[in-house]
Amino acid sequence: MISTTLRFHAALLFGAALAPAIANAHGIVGARFFPATIATDDPFAADELALPTISIFRHLDAGEPVSETGYSLEYSKSIFPGFALSFGEGYVHAKPDGGPSASGFDNLEVTPILEIARSEEHEFIASLAFSWEVGGSGSHGIGADSRSSYTPKIQFGKGFGDLPDSASWLRPFAVTGFAGYGIPGHDDEPHTAEWGGAVEYSLLYLQSNVRDTGLGPFVSRLTPLVEFSLSSPLDRHGGPTTGTINPGIIWSGQQIQLGLEAILPVNHATGSNVGVLAQLHFYIDDIFPHSLGTPVFK
Repeated sequence: MISTTLRFHAALLFGAALAPAIANAHGIVGARFFPATIATDDPFAADELALPTISIFRHLDAGEPVSETGYSLEYSKSIFPGFALSFGEGYVHAKPDGGPSASGFDNLEVTPILEIARSEEHEFIASLAFSWEVGGSGSHGIGADSRSSYTPKIQFGKGFGDLPDSASWLRPFAVTGFAGYGIPGHDDEPHTAEWGGAVEYSLLYLQSNVRDTGLGPFVSRLTPLVEFSLSSPLDRHGGPTTGTINPGIIWSGQQIQLGLEAILPVNHATGSNVGVLAQLHFYIDDIFPHSLGTPVFK
């Protein structure tokens, strides 16, 4: 998850291109593999590392245009099966129009996640999470809040592999989503509804579970998707909904994942420029299946 808009320097994500095919990677429910989404939260309690996530986006902050470049990491560690702790941190360089630039670390974000429901037959999973942005852990210069904020949320994933034969062309589709309640650290800030998700089309699922279309080993590991992430103030005078839509593509191997997305503002209150978001993601549970990739308590 990206707490502050993060940015991109494109050349980073070439080179890992020929990892083996997916076998026992995390994110599997029944016959469905869900790649780790880049801009939104996914519902899995897993051992994984997103490093780096890089974004470039020119957006509005308190109504003023700001050009930001950000670099972040997120590490998730399973404590026992179905429960994990996630730690996220980012470094931001911000340049407001007509003002001095600022750089620094964002607040640390700690998120426990608990899987509460799973159906292999229906390719469904749901989880509960509670994000804690640790106040005072980041730099004042980039606007990191001195007080903590909290976001309890519910997250889910659903594949359409259980559709009838007459709709077999829809089976590679899947959706993920989340809904949360943002609790600010200051009384003068609005409570918010945090919500979003992703619509995915898995070429791997098409090739393996619907029909053999002759896709090669590289192409069959691609997942085109569209993510969206929005924040809606719930209190009076809280302002308009803001957020982004992120169309892109993910390539998933056995141990790593590469993702590239555009950042499109949903309205003028968010901004008017297109940004870019990229990520290199490691599946720790597949890289170290007998050590770092296993729960602390089995």
